[in-house]
Amino acid sequence: MALKTGKDIELVAPAGNFEKLQAAVHYGANAVYFGGQQFNLRATTKNFSIEEIEQAVHYAHDSNVKAIFLLNAFLHESDIPVVTEYIQHIKHIPFDAIMISDPGMALLVQEYCNVPLHISTQMSTLNHLAIKFWAGHGISRIVLARETTLEEIKQIREHTDIELEIFCHGALCISYSGRCLLSRYLSGRDANQGNCSHPCRWKYSLIEEKRPGNHLDIVEYAHGTEILSSKDLCLINKIPDYINAGVNAFKIEGRMKSLYYTANVTRIYRHAIDTVLNGGDSYRYSDFWREELDLVSHRPYTEDLFHEFTNQAFDGVPYIKKTLFMGYCVDHEKNLVKVFNPIYKGDSYYAIYPIVHNQINDMPVTVADIIVDGTSVEMAQPNTTATIVFDKPLHKWAILRKHLK
Repeated sequence: MALKTGKDIELVAPAGNFEKLQAAVHYGANAVYFGGQQFNLRATTKNFSIEEIEQAVHYAHDSNVKAIFLLNAFLHESDIPVVTEYIQHIKHIPFDAIMISDPGMALLVQEYCNVPLHISTQMSTLNHLAIKFWAGHGISRIVLARETTLEEIKQIREHTDIELEIFCHGALCISYSGRCLLSRYLSGRDANQGNCSHPCRWKYSLIEEKRPGNHLDIVEYAHGTEILSSKDLCLINKIPDYINAGVNAFKIEGRMKSLYYTANVTRIYRHAIDTVLNGGDSYRYSDFWREELDLVSHRPYTEDLFHEFTNQAFDGVPYIKKTLFMGYCVDHEKNLVKVFNPIYKGDSYYAIYPIVHNQINDMPVTVADIIVDGTSVEMAQPNTTATIVFDKPLHKWAILRKHLK
């Protein structure tokens, strides 16, 4: 297959808070996407205050990384005065783009801000005529619906030059383009305003009406499946196909995932994209990519929503967790590590790094000493920053993980 190299391909990574944004930047994102404390579809994450939004944009720009701000909630009539006021408070911030789902939001942003607009996957854009409509209303990029197939993307590209973005990795919603009503019905939390309670991940049982209290498990058989919970998306071995189809940007889902998830998934897709763009026809898939993606918490992986609608995209298997995120190095000269799980003297961990110039520098390390308030101790407590000396020097933003048995 002749690869269409020599083009700019963006890797767009999630940033659930400022710390995760920093990780995404250091581990290879071309752009980061994040939301404020209102009107984005992850209302339960910490998100960013207006001061933090400004800080995040400047931090990204200092590293030549784009900052994409999310205003992708669907608006009720009562939201319009509130969002209008909110836009007044952020209109001075130099975003590279604002992502929206609601045409009303698009009108408000265009009225008050001079910034490119991207259409969210929530808008279910599946064809070139819909893209033509949005382009005519000033939209510069479309995040295609997850239901768009590879063949459809090729056909769409024949009709338009607008930038196309797809999700390449992360959780999938069983509802069409994420427009879920289950959450509000079952828990009173509106997924379309960023407050999803994820009822598709709950465990369900059957009750026969004449036998109240007799809960029957829903069992998966050879020709059956779980009714709601989908597998996670993973397109790591399809990157060349989607570049050839005309995709401009690959997006990673996961603003609610861990810093370790953000960093490791970002660096693997960064390496894969660079390998495609630099390798031409000599491109080869690396088993290392899938091995590393298996080492972040995930459900079983699938590619189905992009080319085959089969029941294999749904699975009742719970999260697969093979590693534990221990912490990361915040100052290599002072041996300072921000600790997320207890770190013990004498224990061995694994340090991972960004992949630069095709060099993988990951390595095992052993804790030689832990110093807290000038005293050597046996354990570094979670949610602290401790001086930790290893048998090998760490570099800043080295991420430590423990492999679980």
